[in-house]
Amino acid sequence: MRTVIGLLGVALVVGCAQPQKQTTSPPKEESKWVLKQPPADAGTSKPAAAASSKVADPNTFMFEKMSVTLSDAEKARVAALVDKAKAASTLSIRGYCDRSEVGNAKDAAIARATAVRNELVSAGVALGKIRIRYTTEEARHAAVVEFQ
Repeated sequence: MRTVIGLLGVALVVGCAQPQKQTTSPPKEESKWVLKQPPADAGTSKPAAAASSKVADPNTFMFEKMSVTLSDAEKARVAALVDKAKAASTLSIRGYCDRSEVGNAKDAAIARATAVRNELVSAGVALGKIRIRYTTEEARHAAVVEFQ
């Protein structure tokens, strides 16, 4: 038994002493269509002004996720609706806030609608014909003006 253990020990020492052949395979050619690194702006959010410029509906005003304040660009867009708002018999402003992203979504949605209402009222639209509503089930951060 000692002989077998001794021979195994010698075999291990001899095996370790011999240099190992290193096989190197040629480097794989990567496809030119593989994206190696994400673009520098990947994963960043766009500012409200940039988001609002892509909104097709002129009655929709975008907000940052954690904001209830209109940007200057959005305020200018609200000002463009003043004449139409004055001519309407009533109007409804619905604030939106995604409750899966914001803890106090109801309050934020109402505050967004109120921010748009305040801009319209300061431009001369009668406060009595504006109704505030809110929605927290949709994944958006906006306020929408609806004319009746």
